[in-house]
Amino acid sequence: MKRIKNIYNLGKKEFLSLRNDKVLIFLIIYGFTFVIYSSAQDDNMELRNASIAIVDEDRSQLSSRIYDAFPEPFFLSPQSIGINKIDSAMDSGKFTFIVNIPDGFESDVISGRSPIIQVNVDATAMSQAGNGSGYISRILADEVTEYLKGYKYSAAQPAGLVIRIKFNPNLTGSWFMS
Repeated sequence: MKRIKNIYNLGKKEFLSLRNDKVLIFLIIYGFTFVIYSSAQDDNMELRNASIAIVDEDRSQLSSRIYDAFPEPFFLSPQSIGINKIDSAMDSGKFTFIVNIPDGFESDVISGRSPIIQVNVDATAMSQAGNGSGYISRILADEVTEYLKGYKYSAAQPAGLVIRIKFNPNLTGSWFMS
């Protein structure tokens, strides 16, 4: 019982000394209100409205399907640029991602060769760069697979899958950043 009384007296002493320290009161209020709220609002880890450009040297049906495959709100509508504009667009920060589809891409895919699509990423937008490059690689792989097989590839599942999201039904990441 004596220990609890000592803890109570020490806590009481600290609160009494805090009453006279206006700067510390301000810092406590500031730290537990504004700083938490602003960090939750500003540090967005989700991919939203990422700017993307496509250099289409192939001008084929497959490349036009790739052009149309980037979904909103993750990506803004893709813009076409020339190959000579890649460096200046990346340097100016106009685009976070630039996808370069090489000449002969569709014919190489059909013939079974493994053509390479170059994706330039502006890594100064760190969370968008990391998440977006993963999304882009998945989108490209899905579109090539769909084009080759004529349908969306999905492994047959033995049971139906129903996803229910609890505790964050809107999938708002800022709720958990504070």
